[in-house]
Amino acid sequence: MQPVKKVGIVMFRFSMIGAGNMAGAILEGILKAGKLSPEEIGFFDVAQERKDIFAAKGLHAFSDAVELCRESQTILLAVKPQILPGVLEELTAVYTPDKLVVSIAAGISEAYIKSVLGPQAKIILVMPNTPLLLGCGATAVSRCESVSELEFSFVRGLFEGAGIVCEIPSTKMNEIIAVSGSTPAYIYLMTKYFCEYAERHGIPMETANRLFCQTLIGSARMMTESGMSHQQLINMVTSPKGTTLMGLEALEQDHFEAVISHCCDATVKRAYELGK
Repeated sequence: MQPVKKVGIVMFRFSMIGAGNMAGAILEGILKAGKLSPEEIGFFDVAQERKDIFAAKGLHAFSDAVELCRESQTILLAVKPQILPGVLEELTAVYTPDKLVVSIAAGISEAYIKSVLGPQAKIILVMPNTPLLLGCGATAVSRCESVSELEFSFVRGLFEGAGIVCEIPSTKMNEIIAVSGSTPAYIYLMTKYFCEYAERHGIPMETANRLFCQTLIGSARMMTESGMSHQQLINMVTSPKGTTLMGLEALEQDHFEAVISHCCDATVKRAYELGK
């Protein structure tokens, strides 16, 4: 599908304000899945390096966010939450309610975006994660009432081409960050610690990383495909007075559940702070 003509100008099907790491992951997912061609996608970013990277993929580079908004049907806001208020103020000059706004800014609510763009603004909130790059992302989405089923299906399809998509209430978009949005970083840190432990005990880092990562993949499939509960799967690995039991007891003694809860609470708290 090529960009469509409207009122004498080219209207881009989908455009991104911001061309950072997450926008890059989203773009790669869209292109790999064949959901859109590069010619249908526009973007704007202030950093020349990012402009060069995205333009090299065949995307149209807009001169500023206002031009992008004027000539695009669906606008992805892929900037940091601290920058988004200024971007939204710029868009008020040309935004009209027939344009769909998709935001991945952590902590920024539908109500806030509407307070700037107007009560009739059509908004979809999205919380993706970087495994979109490999086509195995986990994306949470929510939509405001004015978004049509066709519009929602279009945006949902862009992310479904690069992983799974789950719809949640907009009131839970901050909480979901601790479940899937920020979680890749926590998993990478955990993996780093296990591999460093292995290296300290004479196991090559590369070997430990391969074994641990495959264990993560296999364990994830057990949780999604076996039909067993988390506790049932734990019990499968745990023998009375065995090695796993000793490890689990050590985690409990060090208040592992409290550590995880603290991590999630801190993540969500920061999301709410960013939204103020």
